[in-house]
Amino acid sequence: MKIRILLIITLFFFLAHCMAQSITVAGTSWAAAIPAITEAGSNYTSSIVESGVAQSTLTVKVRNTPGLNHYTVNVKRTDSGNNWGTVGLQIWVKRTSTGTGGGNGSFILGGTTYLAITNTDSYFFDGSNDNGGTRSGITLQYQITGVSVIVPVATYSTTITYTLIDN
Repeated sequence: MKIRILLIITLFFFLAHCMAQSITVAGTSWAAAIPAITEAGSNYTSSIVESGVAQSTLTVKVRNTPGLNHYTVNVKRTDSGNNWGTVGLQIWVKRTSTGTGGGNGSFILGGTTYLAITNTDSYFFDGSNDNGGTRSGITLQYQITGVSVIVPVATYSTTITYTLIDN
């Protein structure tokens, strides 16, 4: 039995106050490798599948105003085709680095433990960049839970959207 899971990472731009504020996502789609079952009546050795630690990379640029400019990043998913929730699959995300840049006194907080991605916007992490600085190289890792022989054989696909909110 083979289950194929396809994750499509997209980018989402949110512009506030008509300023050059943006969030971009770089990376490739992730086709999770599910090991084959070699003996009848067996289940998979693990119900969890993880991507590489830098499957996607975010860049956050905030508006160019003096001082620290605080922002929040939210995340949600939009399933296409087969519904993940009805078969017990769940996709999760965590931040695996703080990236670089952002200017003097900049920071990034939260998002270092796995967060279940749902179909509504959820808080992921927040930070501040100095004087419109850009923080790049924020790496992300994904995890899929609920992998089991009872999940119907199909392609499960979702689009993950990151939204930048100017605070």
